[in-house]
Amino acid sequence: MTAIAAGSPTYQHREGEGSSFCGTTAFKANMSTKTLHLSIDSRLSDVALVGHAVRGVCACSPLSVEAYGEMEVCVVEAVNNAITHAYDRQDGFRVETAITLHPDRISFEVSDTGVAIEEFSPRTLEFDPEDIGSLPENGMGLFIIETIMDEVTYRTEDGKNTLAFCRYFRQPNA
Repeated sequence: MTAIAAGSPTYQHREGEGSSFCGTTAFKANMSTKTLHLSIDSRLSDVALVGHAVRGVCACSPLSVEAYGEMEVCVVEAVNNAITHAYDRQDGFRVETAITLHPDRISFEVSDTGVAIEEFSPRTLEFDPEDIGSLPENGMGLFIIETIMDEVTYRTEDGKNTLAFCRYFRQPNA
């Protein structure tokens, strides 16, 4: 294990695992829940900022470098969906994202105050793999999120719509 002091705290890297741990000693033993809140205007051009933040927070988790990209794709899809469907691609509205590191998982919440998802249920993706033209134009974002994440929920409270999802660092025992 290599420790690199960057002021305080100490950042540790376990060689061969491709993951970074943030904390003063062992990741799980000393980590308390930490949340990063982001708020962007409802412009698709601003979504990349959220994606970069997701990768940065993932670097402070035991996730593999490959998983960083999966987390980024899910959050970017959720933010794109809020802008595209809740706000009909209109500027001037807020999309809020919360990224939370827990000792056992990373969780995300993407919220808007636009048009709510009418019927939230698990998605299926039906297409002919031999015919790329048969890929659906809509609905793939939620399908991707549900496929990659361990838990996905959606709620509307007091005019605020929130898509919440998480990935456990170790799969829970079945």
